[in-house]
Amino acid sequence: MRVMLFEENNLKKNALTLFFITLFFCFIGSHLRIPEEFSLFWPVNALVAGLMVRNPFLHTTSSYLVCFSAMVFNDMVFSGWALPAFTVNFANILFILVAVSMLIKHLQRPSAHSQVFNAMRIFPACFLGAAACATWGAWAQDVDFNARFIVAWGDWFSEQFSTSLMLLPVMLARPLRTVAPRTLLHPGKLLPLAAVIVSLIVGALIGGAGSLTFPVPALIWCAIVLPIPLTSLVILITGITEIVLVSHGVMNIQGDDALLPISHLTSARLGVATVAISPLLVAVSMDAIRQLNHRLSLRANYDFLTQLLSRSGLYESLKNEPFSLQREAGVVLLDVDYFKAINDNFGHDAGDSVLEEIARRIQQVVGNRGLVCRFGGEEFVVVVFDCNHSQLYQLAETVRQAMVKEKFWIQGNTVTVTASLGLARGSAQSEREWPAVINRLVSAADKNLYLAKRNGRNQTSPATEPRNIMDVA
Repeated sequence: MRVMLFEENNLKKNALTLFFITLFFCFIGSHLRIPEEFSLFWPVNALVAGLMVRNPFLHTTSSYLVCFSAMVFNDMVFSGWALPAFTVNFANILFILVAVSMLIKHLQRPSAHSQVFNAMRIFPACFLGAAACATWGAWAQDVDFNARFIVAWGDWFSEQFSTSLMLLPVMLARPLRTVAPRTLLHPGKLLPLAAVIVSLIVGALIGGAGSLTFPVPALIWCAIVLPIPLTSLVILITGITEIVLVSHGVMNIQGDDALLPISHLTSARLGVATVAISPLLVAVSMDAIRQLNHRLSLRANYDFLTQLLSRSGLYESLKNEPFSLQREAGVVLLDVDYFKAINDNFGHDAGDSVLEEIARRIQQVVGNRGLVCRFGGEEFVVVVFDCNHSQLYQLAETVRQAMVKEKFWIQGNTVTVTASLGLARGSAQSEREWPAVINRLVSAADKNLYLAKRNGRNQTSPATEPRNIMDVA
């Protein structure tokens, strides 16, 4: 049973839920404070921002007031603050407002085309939200605009920026329940998780400036192998672990008193090595993706049997053809006569071999003068540009004669295969791209193909140019 935390038309429930969620995570953040003023990990801002992006109806003034009141209540009751509870928490609201305003309009329609763009928007949203939060927060601490202000600003910024970059992807990814647990039990899925754990241990042992980067290759391995929701969660846990290890001195990034006698330079070199291999892993993965996309594109744009353009491939190729209202295009639509009889008498494998041979003969005749496409079944289309009717007719007749001139060899038998052809020629009318023009011309050629069939087959129609080309086109 799925529990709905928020309902669009239930304002009271939304307000209460938002208040207690904000209060709970403010309480957790307050008790994560290290001896300095800042929390080790402050999750509430990114968490509330993620909830508002996932539920756009929460992006209202009243919702922000509810969050602000929960933050003030927490600091007044559990931290003993008075006026600072109001001034400092306004910085938290600033972060939520800026981040949500940047993300909410761009993450409502997740699709394959927009996923990368949406993910890339998280970085500037977190950056600007953290900057606004840090500016107000440092000022609210009564810090003068001097070196102390820069230090305070940096503390605020680093806390908000790091936390939000780790937590927001988890909030905005599809729910973990969509990931089938049994798919994660494969050793290939568990190895990158083990690599993350090992890299954290090695980083803690070695210490120094480069130790924080050690998990990066393992995390990229996770990104390649694991689904996005789980990868986001692993990144979050890894980031929190490193912060905890550094704050407790287990991972000594200064390099002093490290668990292993490793110099600063050695640690830095190892860190650079892990950073260097990370883009390589991404590059290899992207290259594999590009190759896969290329193969899929070929499968979509080319007919598997004849290796000619498919219908979709024809229209894609036409998009690359220079368009002009003055240019004319010609279409030859070919249909094999009595092709069903070939399939019935010799079988579908024989029919396929006939189509392959027909495609080879058509392509041999047309060459680079036009585009040849298997339009569907036993229909083929030839598209040529900048030709008159006589040239189009001559091309169609050459194709037809190439089929009749040499018989087809089918299962030890020589068989005569003929075809009927319909022509159409014209320029753009109301269309503004070639696919629409050719689509209209194919419809006109189909009518002439019907006339060729009706008049006895094995012929091209029309033999002479119509008086009004508009009758054809």
